[in-house]
Amino acid sequence: MHQAYQGHSRGARWWILGGLGGLLVLAVGIGALLPIWVVRWLGGKDFQRLVSQQVSSILKTDGEFEPLEWSSFSVYSPGFSSHPAAPGPWLWNIREIRTEISPRLLFDRILRFQEITMGSLEINPGRSTVLPSEMNSRSASSSGSGGDLFRDVQIGKVEVLDFRLRPGVKTSGWGIQGTRVVVKPGKQKTEFELQNGEILNPFPFIGRVDLLKAKGRYVDPTIFLTEMGIKGKNGGTLQISGEGAPTSPPTAQGRISWENWPVPGGRIGVGLFEVPATMSGEFSLREWRPGGPVGSGQVRLVDARLEPGKGSETILGLLAALTGEARLRGCPLTTAQATWDLQPGVYDVREILAEAPGLLRAVGRVRVDGQNLNGQIQLGLEQNLGQKVNALTGGECFTRLEGGYLYQSIQISGTLNQPKNDLEPRLTMALTRTAIRTGAQIFEKAAGAQGGSGGDAAGQAVNVLKTLFGPASK
Repeated sequence: MHQAYQGHSRGARWWILGGLGGLLVLAVGIGALLPIWVVRWLGGKDFQRLVSQQVSSILKTDGEFEPLEWSSFSVYSPGFSSHPAAPGPWLWNIREIRTEISPRLLFDRILRFQEITMGSLEINPGRSTVLPSEMNSRSASSSGSGGDLFRDVQIGKVEVLDFRLRPGVKTSGWGIQGTRVVVKPGKQKTEFELQNGEILNPFPFIGRVDLLKAKGRYVDPTIFLTEMGIKGKNGGTLQISGEGAPTSPPTAQGRISWENWPVPGGRIGVGLFEVPATMSGEFSLREWRPGGPVGSGQVRLVDARLEPGKGSETILGLLAALTGEARLRGCPLTTAQATWDLQPGVYDVREILAEAPGLLRAVGRVRVDGQNLNGQIQLGLEQNLGQKVNALTGGECFTRLEGGYLYQSIQISGTLNQPKNDLEPRLTMALTRTAIRTGAQIFEKAAGAQGGSGGDAAGQAVNVLKTLFGPASK
């Protein structure tokens, strides 16, 4: 009986060991086959459709991946693109997508991409800003089905070798091309970095603008721009830092500084004169209101030169004609600067100072409201030049003497395209009087040289001109 019991125990033990061994073999087989089965599933049409729907939901578009090609745990796709008539704010075109998944984390139902590389990413403005309700519901259902297999999807880094954003109405004519982008997504924040590339802008006078580097992070819903460097076609540089959130209303604050940057339009002067120059300065953005930015800054003109302007129709051109002073037809400015405040649609340019020592000095303030101008400039001429203009205008202009300059107050009005001032009519009249007097003197000399009736006629013409315009002021 004892021997029978021992035999029964040995048999049970072997059965237990055999069962454990079978379970072990089954576990090993499942462990070996599970990744293969998962990879096959990932390369199938179901996963391609699922990932297309999820990416479409993230990008707010309706797009599709091209076939996914798997080699072990590496995957390649020729690209993902939005359908031509897809709804949403943007149309996406991503080419040459490569990545790898972590097989170890598949056992924990975690799909992790250590790095995703894209050969190019092009974004074009779409047709609408709202996705239809059926697409939203479809994206939500696809997200739920994906959650049945994976409990988490992780991405270590996304690198785009050639990023392009095409200009359009939604970007106000701005865009970018040829830029390398690196994004590191995270649960708490997403870090990003952009290098090189050309910034496409809607202002022809600016010319080519190149991105040097941009770096920052995104913490929902705020974008923090740590640094951004830009270089202009003539070697000028611009630095930007700050933060902003696309909330309602949007919020933003930051700082912009620039060196040797082109002056808008290449020249400034509001009808008084023209100053070709580049500029350096800085601007502090305090807030963003519904109508636009609010802040203040200062600007300094670099390599500024004082010129009369096209056709010499400016104040400086008239003064050059009246005085005959060659320096008024072109000379360097040793000082040219101003401070300014910005409100939505309004530029308040204060503490304007422009000076060519021993020739001219201008101080004042100008307000630009939309396209309209309003302001006052105190224009000072070197004392001797000022006295000459004062005499030619009958003692009306350049009467206040201060610091070696005779000053004239000038009221600025009109628009940016057609600036006006209250000094131009008086200078034009003085120039006309000078021309008439010169003509009268020629007639008078001619009358003295001739005789008889011809001389009498010339003398009568001289008397008429003198009666109309009077003698020159002493």
